[in-house]
Amino acid sequence: FRNRGFSLLWTGQLVSTIGSALTSLAASILVFRLTGSALSVGLMLMATAAPSLLVGLVAGVFVDRTDRKRILIAADVIRGILVVLIPFLIPFNIAWLYIIVAVTSAVGQFFDPAHESVLPEVASDQELAAANSFMAISSFGSTAVGFAASGLIASRFPIEWAFYLDGLSFAFSAACILFVRVPPLVVEGKTNVAAVWSNLRSGAKFLLGTSVLRSLLI
Repeated sequence: FRNRGFSLLWTGQLVSTIGSALTSLAASILVFRLTGSALSVGLMLMATAAPSLLVGLVAGVFVDRTDRKRILIAADVIRGILVVLIPFLIPFNIAWLYIIVAVTSAVGQFFDPAHESVLPEVASDQELAAANSFMAISSFGSTAVGFAASGLIASRFPIEWAFYLDGLSFAFSAACILFVRVPPLVVEGKTNVAAVWSNLRSGAKFLLGTSVLRSLLI
């Protein structure tokens, strides 16, 4: 906690992860209340997971060539706005819930690699191992807290509160990141579709050509 940059990153992650867990469980509870269908809940979870396959690879390459601090703040702001819109759009059509959850998850695919790439530059070499461990442990803990809070809200209060709280958590995370000093990236060449595609192919070739990484992927 003597490292101000890491403290801000960790605090923002802690709060936003609690908020994300709130929305994750609250969305499933809301779908089941509205439809009474376990299949609909399964589709909701699929809407959360699918973007990691469809967007994740491209997002990682894009992050490597763009201002990461802007990505982190923009991702938090966009996700905060989206989850707050859920209670207002649900009365029109439940499909909005699936759409917003999927888009929010897709935006998160840009946030996660940017956050991971910033950490080694915020924490020193001596602090990095402890910082990674601390981030991982707090992530699991905050997720558990978020699920518990979501269940409590669903049982005693209007379920919409979970989405409003998640919106506030993203705003808090963006505010924390705003005060973190992130060194700018030195990018060779232009960032366009051709460059992103070239980097993506290079990354895939390296991944599949390295036996240890290939085994971990499988």
